[in-house]
Amino acid sequence: MTLGAGTEHDFWARKLLVEAGVDPNDLRLDVQEHVDRGVALAVGGFDSESLALVQGAVSIASDVLRRWRTPRPELVAGLVRCLESRHSHARGDAAMVLAGLVSADSTQDITAAVPALVVAANDPYDRVAGPAALALARLDHPGVLDPVLRWLASGQVPFFQVTSLGQVLQPLVGCADELHPGIRRMLVDSADREGLRPVLTALAGWGPAASGTVPELVSVLATRNVRWACDVLGSIGPAAAPAADTLDSFVHGITQPPRHDGSPLSSNSTRRWHGAQNAAWARWRITGDSKIFLAFLEDAASRGLGNADLGRLAELGPQATRCAAAVRPLLESPGPWTRVQAAHAWWRITGDTDAAVPVLLAALEPLRSGDADEPCRAAVRYIARIGAPALAAAPLLEATLSSVRCFPADVYPAARAALAAFGDGLRRQQTVS
Repeated sequence: MTLGAGTEHDFWARKLLVEAGVDPNDLRLDVQEHVDRGVALAVGGFDSESLALVQGAVSIASDVLRRWRTPRPELVAGLVRCLESRHSHARGDAAMVLAGLVSADSTQDITAAVPALVVAANDPYDRVAGPAALALARLDHPGVLDPVLRWLASGQVPFFQVTSLGQVLQPLVGCADELHPGIRRMLVDSADREGLRPVLTALAGWGPAASGTVPELVSVLATRNVRWACDVLGSIGPAAAPAADTLDSFVHGITQPPRHDGSPLSSNSTRRWHGAQNAAWARWRITGDSKIFLAFLEDAASRGLGNADLGRLAELGPQATRCAAAVRPLLESPGPWTRVQAAHAWWRITGDTDAAVPVLLAALEPLRSGDADEPCRAAVRYIARIGAPALAAAPLLEATLSSVRCFPADVYPAARAALAAFGDGLRRQQTVS
């Protein structure tokens, strides 16, 4: 049986199949001909009195819905019923599955789940509150704001076992002005708590929309969450100017921030703070002066570039010409993620598509079998930036958009952007064919 990858969900699905007299090895949900049978088994399990069978139904539904785009209202209806189940684990799992169905390209309609999601999100003692709020946030439903504002005011979110407050905040960038007061309070109250890191990660994704939190973020620079605060301040850009002097002191080793575990660096240590490159990147994004940041990357290039270095070299583009020689061999790295990152950095630095595009095209191969791992998804985004020189990707991207297989949500807009970037070349290709 092809369900999860040896996960807890896989375990519960197998229990349901055995209970139904089905050999788990005879059901392959990655094969279209087996899907209707899987759907029928899930529908039969949703209303069981047995927690194991309900969780098995949720697991099978999750697997079907994440693999296939065919609308399955009977599975969505079953998940909605699970939101009112007496089994809290089944409720939480169902809410997470529903949250995963929300995207601009989803073929599943979860409108019927909204009332139950609003109720669940407003119960701070229910483990379903987190995933329910995540689903509402992705739906851009106003019902998510009240519980999120209460969580922010509390300073901590003790019942987010399944997801994090940061995940809920990420899609709420459009509500930044309403959320800023609560976020600022949380940045003060929880400045040194490890649990703040998912919130900081979400703010980094907000970029300039997080500028109202700069004074509090400057204070976080004195805590063990300093590296995450650097990332937020850099993503904000010039509006984070009040942090520039502190970042400069980190970069030059004048000030040594706390370690991630909160312990201070030894006062006589000659080692550079491990987050100094983050500080240098943030300083560049804020001030526009890239010299110090580039020096960090040139030093990294002399010792061996990592994936994070490659992403930052791509940001610098032609300014990083002196690092190009260290990037070129990584186009043949045994690691697919490194190859893709190196191809993007190489193109951004040199403008050379002859070496970069074949690497990115090769990374698209999982799309042929209905998969899209992280290197593949990144390759689609980078091909959209490169445009016409990557025209050979067009047939596979068109097939992906029309496929009955379900890909991660970010694949669809990136594929459409790539096809649009191919422009006249694609139109000529379609005319000839």
